[in-house]
Amino acid sequence: MIYDNENAIGMGRVVGDGIYFTIVDIVVRPEYQGKKIGTAIINSILNYIERNMYDGSRVSVQLLAEAGKEQFYIKQGFKLVPHQYCGPALRKIIYKK
Repeated sequence: MIYDNENAIGMGRVVGDGIYFTIVDIVVRPEYQGKKIGTAIINSILNYIERNMYDGSRVSVQLLAEAGKEQFYIKQGFKLVPHQYCGPALRKIIYKK
């Protein structure tokens, strides 16, 4: 969570099992966007993952970007899928009535 004084202005959330991680949320209040806050949140998450890796291990970090935000994540080192190593991303939403 990132604060400006006592006001929450950004947050990120990641879930994983030690090998595969999914960045679930990166949220920055609109009036604070463009100030590298999202970059700081992503870097914090990636640093956390890297600090907790075993020597010689490999992990996969993925996310679903909101339409129009792909370039932000590409600048952070993420690659669009499909590419030479990964097939297309897939998603299923389940609703319970």
